[in-house]
This record gives sequence, C-alpha cells and structure tokens, in this order.
Amino acid sequence: MKFPATLVNFGAFCKRNHQQLVAGLITFSLSLGLIGLRQIGSFKEAELWVYDSLMRSQLHEPTDRRIVIVEISEADIQRFRWPFSDRLFAKLINQISSAKPAAIGIDKYLDIPVLEGRDELVAAVKNAGNVINAQFVATVEGRKGVDAAPDLEKISKYGFVNFLTDKGAIVRRASVVGDSGSFAFEISNLYLQNLYHRQLEFNPNTIQFKAGKQIIPRLTANYGAYRKEDDGGYQMLIRYRGHPRSFEHIRAADVIDGLVAPERLRERIVLIGVTAESLKDSYPTPVTTDGEVMYGVEIHANIISQLIGATLDDRRFIQVWSNDLESIWIVVWAIVGGAMAALITHAVKNMGLLAIISGGLFGFSYFAFSQALWLPLFPSLLGLISANVLVMAYQLAIQQSERKVLMGLFSRHVSKELVDIIWANREQFMQEGRITGQEVYVTVLFTDMRNFSTAAEAQAPGETLNWLNNYLGAIANEVLAHGGMVDKYIGDAVMAVFGVPIPHGNETERTRDAQCAVDAALAIAHKLAAMNDVWTAQGLPPVSTGIGINSGIVIAGSLGSSERLEYSVLGDTVNIAARLESFNKEVDGGPHHILISEETYKRLDNNFQTEFVGKYALKGKTQETGIYRVLDIQKRTNQRSPTNFANK
Repeated sequence: MKFPATLVNFGAFCKRNHQQLVAGLITFSLSLGLIGLRQIGSFKEAELWVYDSLMRSQLHEPTDRRIVIVEISEADIQRFRWPFSDRLFAKLINQISSAKPAAIGIDKYLDIPVLEGRDELVAAVKNAGNVINAQFVATVEGRKGVDAAPDLEKISKYGFVNFLTDKGAIVRRASVVGDSGSFAFEISNLYLQNLYHRQLEFNPNTIQFKAGKQIIPRLTANYGAYRKEDDGGYQMLIRYRGHPRSFEHIRAADVIDGLVAPERLRERIVLIGVTAESLKDSYPTPVTTDGEVMYGVEIHANIISQLIGATLDDRRFIQVWSNDLESIWIVVWAIVGGAMAALITHAVKNMGLLAIISGGLFGFSYFAFSQALWLPLFPSLLGLISANVLVMAYQLAIQQSERKVLMGLFSRHVSKELVDIIWANREQFMQEGRITGQEVYVTVLFTDMRNFSTAAEAQAPGETLNWLNNYLGAIANEVLAHGGMVDKYIGDAVMAVFGVPIPHGNETERTRDAQCAVDAALAIAHKLAAMNDVWTAQGLPPVSTGIGINSGIVIAGSLGSSERLEYSVLGDTVNIAARLESFNKEVDGGPHHILISEETYKRLDNNFQTEFVGKYALKGKTQETGIYRVLDIQKRTNQRSPTNFANK
C-alpha cells in the first residue's frame, strides 16, 4: 500500500522538526491548562494580590479638594458620649449648612431617635435641603436592613451604604446602583446638579450608566480575575485616590464649637462619618497594608471622588479586556516563552532574555494600570515563565540524550577539549541521534607493533594484557594530546584520525591536522623508546612500531545499528595509510619507522626532517604513491600542544 505524497511529505516534515513540534505541543497544552485554571478561578487570589500591589504603587494623585470629611473621632466620643443625641447632630448639621456646602452626606443611621432633640434634627435636615442620609439594604436572607426614618425620608434623600467585600473582607468594588442609588451615587448626583447642572446618566437601552464622556464599566460575574462572582446591582471597581486620610479631615467637635471657617466647607461635599476605632466601621482595602484599615466614610469619599472625577475631569475608571481577549493575551505570552526556549538553546542566554522579557511584561502591565487598564499580569507571567522552563527542560533532556550518544561515540576516542568542541557544534553534523555521513579532508595515522608475539611469549597471559594496555594507552594518550581521534583498536594496531568529527574546511586547518599527526607519531616513537628502556630492564624484549600517515578525503559518520553505533571514517585515504604502515617492513622507515604519503608531506611546511623514499605502488594499488620517511622535528618551537589545538 502506497501512502499519498502529502502524507509522506508531512511525515518527513515532522521528522525534521520534531523538537520544534514537541515544543509547540508543550506550549499549546500549557496554554490550554492556564486558560482552564483561570476559568475556574484558580488564579483569582494571586491576581487580586497583584491588583492590590499595582493600586498601591500608583497613588500619586493630588488630594481631591471637592470632598471634606467631618470625622467623629475617639476624642469626640469621649467628650460627647456615643451615640450622639439628635440635638447634637442637629447642631452639627446646622453649623455645616451655614457654610453653604454643595452636599452633606451623613454616614450614620438616623432611623431611631436618640435622647432629646428629634424635632431639632428634622428641622436642621430640612433647612439644609441638601442632605443624603444612609440606609442599609438587607442582601442576605435573614439579615435585617436599616430603613430610612419616616420623618427624614420626606425631607432628604437616602442612599445605601452597603460595601461589597472579597475574601479577607477587602473592599475592592462598589455597587453604584441597586434597587435604589448608593450613598456615593446620590451624593455625587446632588453635587453635580447643584454646582454644574449635570448628573450621572442612565441609558435604558444599553443598561449602562455614564459619567461625563465615560461609560461606567460594569463588573460582571467573570470580570478580570473574578470568576462566578455575585454581580447583582451595577458594580464597578473602586479606583482609590490615596492612602487612608488622604482626604481633608475636620474634627466634629471643632465644627460644633464653631472653630471651622465657613470657607473650608463652602461648595464642597461634606461627609459626616465615624473614624473612632472603637466603633469598628473600618475595612482593609487594596491601598492598606500590615493590618492598616480605611474607615467606611473614607471609602465612600473615594467612590464619590471617582464618580465626580470621571464626570468633570475625565478621570478614567478601571477597565479590563473581554475574557476572549485576555485569554489570547495569556496564550501569546506562553507562546513567547516557549518559542524563546526553542530558539535559544543556550541556558544562560535564555534565562537572561527571559528576565528581560518578564521585566518588559511587568513594565507594560504597570503602565497599562496607570492608564486604568487592568491586564492579567499573573497568568501571563506564569505562562511566559512556565512555557519557557518546560520547553527548556525538554530541550535539556534532548541535549542530555544527544550528549550521551556523542559521549558514547567519542569520549573514549578524543580529548576532553575536543569533546566540548564537538558538543558545541553538534547541530552541524548530528541528526536523529546519528552522525550523518559526509566527505571530509583528514589525516589518518596507523600504528602496528612489529614483534608482539616475541614479547607475549616472555610473559604470562595476564601480564601480557596489562603490558599491551600500557602500550596502547601510551599511543592513545599521544594521539589525544595532539588533537586526534582514536578511531579503533585492531589487536595491537591503532587507527587514529586528525580532522574529525568537526570538518576542517580551510587549508590552514587541514595543514595543522597533518602536522599534528606527524607530531603525534614522533611523540609516540619517543614515548615507546622510553618504555622500551623500562621493559628491557624488566627482562622483556624491546618492541618496535611501524607508523603510516596519509592525508585526503574520507567518508565520516556513524556505522552500525541503533543499538551499537560507532563513529569511523572510510575511503581510499584510510587504505593508503594502512599500506604505508605495513610498507615499513619492506623499506627503511627511518629511526622511528614513520612513513608518510606525498599528500601529507606537502603540508609539513619544512617543519620536519624528512627523506624521500621513492614512489611505489602499494599493495592493492595500481598507481604509485610518493613516500617519505620522517626523521625528526625541524623546529621544536612549532610543536603543537593540546591546549593550542583546543584553542584553535
């Protein structure tokens, strides 16, 4: 059965880009998880904490001089006793009214007569003509409300003073209108009508309230971080103007005693409320910290300031995007985090860029909040960082797997410095856990012991193995020290290659590989001479080693099955190097038994003492090969070291 070409092409595409596709799948799955968790309210408390932090960080507005609070403090209660009598309240209202304020709001229930002076209180409210009284609407079944007093209801307006609280009794939002207007709504309207002949408008078609040019954004059940919230009435987020006591406060006793100049109250909104700690009319808010609270009258002042500020100054209400747009915003940041990890595999660079982008996201969200736009910072930041970390973890797992393959292929055959170079350049030649075959120019070195049998006969079998390992180890160490790769051991023979696995494309690198190979050959010869002295002293026969070196093009890559892979090189260049090593038995290879091809000789740049042996047709070859013997190094200062090699 033949698959359609499109399926074959798609499969090939997936195979080529499987890491990117997995990174995309991780990011996509994470995005869905974040959106799902946010929809069920898992991030609500964290997002509201961020909201509070942003609110506290941006309290830079000047005091709203249109509002003044006449506070009933602890000192006033100590002096006049609580509750204030109706006569005392009448005197307070008369003193305020005489200063001609635009509106008077009384944040105290006056439904029950207190001591004497009820008639005086009614008269004071009537004479003022601009009083808004407080009432409490029962919102929980079984809880009793506080209705308007019948004698005051006929001569003044009422507004409910209920506060909406979140977990921890924090007041972040306000109900502007329910079945009737709120305390803040009624006072704001009275002030706007008396001084500016304006009011907060209601559009019955869109069911929206308007303050000046702005529509008051209505808080719904799923609004910003809120999920399945009770959205009864017309709710909005409170944009606090400042910390507690940011509005002007005047003591009630000073007003009663006539110590307050009328100019301090004229054409202003005067709120009468309790700031005595013992009366417990206080709440935590986004702008209070460390057990600090804000009194109810101050919260009303902030709501009033928000409504009249929007109408007269176009001060913005706090708004949010639609749920769909917020979800897209969160997904975009998750994609940014995942893509960044997929494209920047260097962990330190990735973490540095992640820190910069996270700072940018925070900075943008901070700026947006200063413009009264509340963005979903917490889930966006969580998506950015989580996607980046997860994709990076996946990349690291893949890298560890690839590094394991590379280490399995090279760790026993090349120096540690070259292993690090190979790993840094792995993408140049490694695909799917296998090094793809490629043509490279290399220098191949073969060594073979001449009298192994004679030496082995003089030793016990176990001693022979140790002795052979010492011999092979000495050769391998010199190859690695000069930047070569030990390709394989063939009994007592060694095949080494210079110029792999990172291809050396320019002539300078190829020349250096050839000279490193000859350097290594001489170092092997000198090392074995020293080892022969030791073996002779131990009663063992000395050994000699033939070395053949050739330079040219080979095919380099992984050989074997997926279970057992080896990296090696193949080609005629390898065969000639092996033949040169064997040719030491037929011609004089010099004092060190090192024969090199003419191709290698051309790259020595007169750095070595050599002699031309002649041109010969090596075994299995029809063409003649120019052969040279290496006598010694010409210039000791040019000898390369492993450190110099690693730094090239």
